Amino acid sequence: MKEFEKPIKILAVDDNPVNLFLVKTIINKIFDCAEVITAATGEEGVAIYRDSPIFDLILMDIQLPGIDGFEASRLIKKIEAKRPTRIVALSGNKLENMIEKGEMVGMDGYLSKPIKVEPSKNLFQKLLVEKI
Repeated sequence: MKEFEKPIKILAVDDNPVNLFLVKTIINKIFDCAEVITAATGEEGVAIYRDSPIFDLILMDIQLPGIDGFEASRLIKKIEAKRPTRIVALSGNKLENMIEKGEMVGMDGYLSKPIKVEPSKNLFQKLLVEKI
């Protein structure tokens, strides 16, 4: 996806700094020009989105302190107006009910942690091409 002409803006929400570092590293391998904003809690992620709802993609950890990733995604979906944002769930557990719950709150995809380049690239391509 190095061929994207415009910068891609991504919000990554995870309470683990190592996971955020890995997410940023993988995103930089996939995109030439990506800006990654990070948040350590669901509340912080929602606040960042509310203040600047111009993200191309949100990567949302499911298990967060305070409000979890499902609730944070639901709140973000209530805020978004003219420009829908794709939200990808991040979790170390791939339980069918977690995927279904994510779909119910408006999540658009799922990646297992630790995330890897190829599955991430394929999902991001699908979600960002559909958005255009």
